[in-house]
Amino acid sequence: MFPFLKRGKVGENILLTGIPRSGTTLACRLLCNFGQTVALNEPLDRQLFGNPRVAQQNIKKQGQIFRTSLLCDGTALARTQAGKLTDNAYSPDTTQRERIVARSAIAFNKPLERDFTLVMKHCAEFTLLLPALAAEFSVYALIRNPLAILASWASVNVPVSRGQVAKSARLNPAFHAALSRQGDDLLQRQLFILSWYFGQYNDFSPNRLLRYEDLVQDPAGVLAPLAQGELSEPFATLQSKNTSALYDKAQLHSRGEALLRSSGHYWRYYSREVVGELLQQMTKDA
Repeated sequence: MFPFLKRGKVGENILLTGIPRSGTTLACRLLCNFGQTVALNEPLDRQLFGNPRVAQQNIKKQGQIFRTSLLCDGTALARTQAGKLTDNAYSPDTTQRERIVARSAIAFNKPLERDFTLVMKHCAEFTLLLPALAAEFSVYALIRNPLAILASWASVNVPVSRGQVAKSARLNPAFHAALSRQGDDLLQRQLFILSWYFGQYNDFSPNRLLRYEDLVQDPAGVLAPLAQGELSEPFATLQSKNTSALYDKAQLHSRGEALLRSSGHYWRYYSREVVGELLQQMTKDA
């Protein structure tokens, strides 16, 4: 058996956010391996995010609805792959990485106590609502090497791949206006978005900020602050995707050099030396 992982408060609804493609979907799947923890990947419908005030009310309300349904019949809504947990929202196909998840009911076949821990994850929406959201909820954020994030953005079709942040106009008009002033250059817009995401987490205490690189090395240790209950089984060895073959090496050198020349909040968390080393690894034999 594994040691019981305790937190100061049980029965809490925790919010998980992070930079898109930083490993938050993986974190949700891993969290569900703890006996008294359920982590829902993007469970909230877009209509619930009408404006900041309404969104915050709906997050609280939906958390209670999900707790009730999980205790009654063991189900809740989440983005899943055919009703099953997955660690990546996109296909590993190297030719066309299609989205493979959809919001559906998912059954968690484990006995839950009334004070189980519920984690709800949304990247753009929850980050757009900071810092107000953190005043009412326990919020954790996942970050990742900024070069790996840029490479991943280029490999899938998500709003940030097009230089946009979903729902920014309605949830954070000031940021949306600032992004609009960045012009049409895609990389310039993405670097602005990347810096903004990291900057939104500047006020987080260190124990609320999780790194993808640490997550794949020690998932149980990294997720312990969010988790409650015993692990159902040991975690399998995880491999970092920072040098994934799915990333376009032809683009990496120019994008990496532009990142290294830029200024941004990401340098508070990752040094230029670390990013430069990853660039060398990623472009080796290119």
